Amino acid sequence: MLDIERFLGPLPNPAFARFEDILAEALPSLPAPRRISVPDWAAAPGGRELSLPTYSGPWRNEDAPYMVEPARMGTSRRYSAVVFVGPARTIKTDALVLNTFGHRVCCMPRNMLIVCPTKDMAREFSITKLDPMIRATPAVRSRQARGRGADNLHDKKFAGNMRLRIGWPVIGQVSMVDIPDVVVTDYDRCPDDIDGEGSLFDLARKRTQSFGSLGIMIAESSPGRVVEADDDWQPSSPHEAPPCGGLLSIYNTGTRGQIYWTCPHCKTLFRPRFDTLKWDKKASNGETAKTVYMLCPSGCVIGPDRKRALNAGGIWLHETADGGLVEIDDSKVRDTDTVSYWGEGPIAALQPWDQLVQRFLDATDEFRRTGDEVRLKSTITLDQGRPYRAKVRTVGEGLSPEVLKALAKPYPMRVCPADTRFTTIAVDVQPNRFVVQVDAWCRDLERFLIDRYDIALPPPSAPGAGEIDGQPLRAIDPPRYAEDWDVLFDALNRRYPVEGGAFEMQPAALIVDSHGAEGTTGNAYAFWRKARKKGLAKRVFLQRGRGGVERERATYKQLERVEGKKRARRSDIFVIESGTDPLKDEVALALTRRDPGPGAYHLPDTLGDTVFAEFCAEARTPTGWVEKRAGARNEALDLAVYGKALAIVLKAEKIDWDRPPAWAAEASVNANAFAIAEARPLPTRRETAPGGEAGEAPDGGARNQKWLGERKGWLKR
Repeated sequence: MLDIERFLGPLPNPAFARFEDILAEALPSLPAPRRISVPDWAAAPGGRELSLPTYSGPWRNEDAPYMVEPARMGTSRRYSAVVFVGPARTIKTDALVLNTFGHRVCCMPRNMLIVCPTKDMAREFSITKLDPMIRATPAVRSRQARGRGADNLHDKKFAGNMRLRIGWPVIGQVSMVDIPDVVVTDYDRCPDDIDGEGSLFDLARKRTQSFGSLGIMIAESSPGRVVEADDDWQPSSPHEAPPCGGLLSIYNTGTRGQIYWTCPHCKTLFRPRFDTLKWDKKASNGETAKTVYMLCPSGCVIGPDRKRALNAGGIWLHETADGGLVEIDDSKVRDTDTVSYWGEGPIAALQPWDQLVQRFLDATDEFRRTGDEVRLKSTITLDQGRPYRAKVRTVGEGLSPEVLKALAKPYPMRVCPADTRFTTIAVDVQPNRFVVQVDAWCRDLERFLIDRYDIALPPPSAPGAGEIDGQPLRAIDPPRYAEDWDVLFDALNRRYPVEGGAFEMQPAALIVDSHGAEGTTGNAYAFWRKARKKGLAKRVFLQRGRGGVERERATYKQLERVEGKKRARRSDIFVIESGTDPLKDEVALALTRRDPGPGAYHLPDTLGDTVFAEFCAEARTPTGWVEKRAGARNEALDLAVYGKALAIVLKAEKIDWDRPPAWAAEASVNANAFAIAEARPLPTRRETAPGGEAGEAPDGGARNQKWLGERKGWLKR
């Protein structure tokens, strides 16, 4: 055995813990907690310090005075939970989360848990918010423990035997251990059910229960759930929030506090909400937003320069049992163990009114142009602090063949409107047919369905094709025969006359579903490879749908091919991945728009009953689109989705229509338009889609010309 002492000399005895060191570490936990509220500690000398690019210095409650009362409730012995719902830029995370943490370190050392929506967000919170706050605040920094394990990403220790955990919503983080302080940030971005054990709010509050009136649970968030009430829902009390889940549903169980301002002119108390902001319409959204002002209930005009003073004089009023309004310390306040607050965008200290208005106007324009609700939802929930009511929810429920027939227009099938900029073909694959839908797209993506037909026979070159005594030898079989897909090349080259008869237009692109019966996907890939060899890779696209209301609308991506259990490499196949639920939302809105214009989707009144029914085969629910009846045909709705996904991937939404690309130009200079030697008259209305009734309406030509004339008048305006 190696004699270590022979080489290194006698080894020292291990150091024993010293009494004075143990006492010094324990002393902060021995005195009684300082009787000071969270906002008072933050603003007091030796309290919270800030080190920001725009400001360095002590915390100032006057910058966000509306947060003083909610933060003061963090030491309340009357309530076991504090809830604050408000927009971004209100300083709610600093006031309720970081200041509460600093207060506990300096005034009331005890264990604390901060819950973020995800593990990654917990990491970001620790790095970008918590650590800078500790470094900038000497009173907190000096109390941080030293040594191994005292300062980890998700676990930090402080004097007085205080331990802070930064967790995320999994059952292991919010169960078993009793913790006097649990704070949840951005609550509405957390799951509704934690690993099947219940809501995060209930689980978190349960952790504090052992500490009696000393325990507190705090939750803050901007609204993140969609309103589930009907359009005619009305609050039963002054401050009731609409039923929408998330933190607002918990707000409804509390005291329901909302902030009130006093009009500087007539002294009327009123709530500063987004709908109290008014503006004058100007040439651009930026110019319009600069005209913003607030209108009090008496009609007094309040300028943006009054915002800081109004916030300083604002008061929170809470409901009573009989629907009255009182301040929080009044004995008549609602009898509940949750104190709850809800403020809207106009109060936000770091967000000016003109920015609120411009973001809303920009998002509204995008929604009208594309039917995409994502940006509109974001500005309403994050900027305005209001729950979002889905624009398509009631439309989806009310979508019916009768509604679509009433909105249908008297224009001819298989003819492009005069101002068509490009056409697209969408194809659905069935075991015994291809279902084809052709759309003509005009300026601002106003869309017209101009053709709908089935391809039921294979091409002559396919195996087993042909006729005997006038009867086909077999029907088309896309899952079985890759050769049958060649019929789609004929569809891609089919030209449609443009109204006026001087030009005809071939489709800019074709999109076909790559899913279906066994064998469909492989044959779809073979068809795309053949199209690529023909030089048609920019005109032929495959698609696959993905459900879920939060899906991206459409992305063009390269597939991966898995080899073995672990290896994966890129395939040579590209597909359009369509978010079917958000795109069906857009289609439903476009179909039910009553007037011509950007994003409208027009159907001809000669369309067959079966096709109208296919558009209405599904209903919109809060979680997405579902079949109204099992097995009902929905090809028309799916094909409309494919067409919109194709337009997105072609970047048609970003076209400058005054300087469009050649494939989206006017017919006279369009790359896909061909001049016709002899002008042709407008076809009659005898041609119909499958399922329609043949025959010319006596007034067909007159009705066509009347509606087209009205539409031209709209275009000139």
